[in-house]
Amino acid sequence: MDAPIRESEGTSRGFYGRRLGQHLGMDGECLLQVEREKQLVLAVTRLTCSRFIRERTATVPAEPAFSILHQLGDLEKHSCWLAGRPRYSGSFAAGTVSVTDLRDNPECQFKGPFDALQYYIPRKALDDFAREHGAKPVSTLKWSRDQRDPFLSTLSNVLLSAVEDDTKANQLFIDQIGLSLLAHFAQAYGGMRPADEASGGGLAPWQERRAKEIMRTRLATSLSIADVAAECKLTPSHFARSFRRSTGVAPHEFLSELRIEEAKRLMLSTKLPLADVALICGFGDQSYFTRVFSRTVGASPGAWRRARSEG
Repeated sequence: MDAPIRESEGTSRGFYGRRLGQHLGMDGECLLQVEREKQLVLAVTRLTCSRFIRERTATVPAEPAFSILHQLGDLEKHSCWLAGRPRYSGSFAAGTVSVTDLRDNPECQFKGPFDALQYYIPRKALDDFAREHGAKPVSTLKWSRDQRDPFLSTLSNVLLSAVEDDTKANQLFIDQIGLSLLAHFAQAYGGMRPADEASGGGLAPWQERRAKEIMRTRLATSLSIADVAAECKLTPSHFARSFRRSTGVAPHEFLSELRIEEAKRLMLSTKLPLADVALICGFGDQSYFTRVFSRTVGASPGAWRRARSEG
């Protein structure tokens, strides 16, 4: 996938971000847009509103995309109309999900404080994903409104934590989340079943060597899954799955391990400031470097370096 990007100052291209927030009368912040070959495949918007009563919205102009609302907090009432006809009305507990096909001209009304993530997925992104996996096109997405989705809850929490970090330095990880979300929606919500050949084994030996070589030589760059996959002549999703099968870890985990090992080498062999070590090893800044190093090693970079210089 290409680099995840923040919402631009202009109007978003689909029913997400500022456009979504303005239509619903809420605060709408686009946390993430993931693109591939300059085509949007997933947008994630945080929607919040403290007002208890809101008016019924105007009709959303039809577009070939799905809107998936994942409730982060309890919602008193959510009513929906499709093409002017009532579809559902009821309360939504935290963790529950509602799916809307945006071709159906939806209208909505919410009662009670609101806090949710909206996942916006163009139909073309689902079609391309299915084709890459040798599967039939996904005709629709659906999920029982009173049923929680534990997997989505986990990914939502991971995503909220990840976007607080430097997305450029953390790009492979963000890419992996995007692929995981797209795969989950296509399979669990759309019933997609990959062809046998698409779910085969790991990387060929030359592909594994090439992928690791690229990661080692481009530690300090903003490296995406699409970049590495292209060198291995694979689609990003196929590459990510095959890399894990071959190595036992996801691409972003392998790259993070490489960066930490290089940081250790520099801290032991040079007197470079930690800020310079962070940049050389691709962490973006010292704050993000400290968080990742501490989480992985169990000590901050400064403490780790002092312990070895004093020994």
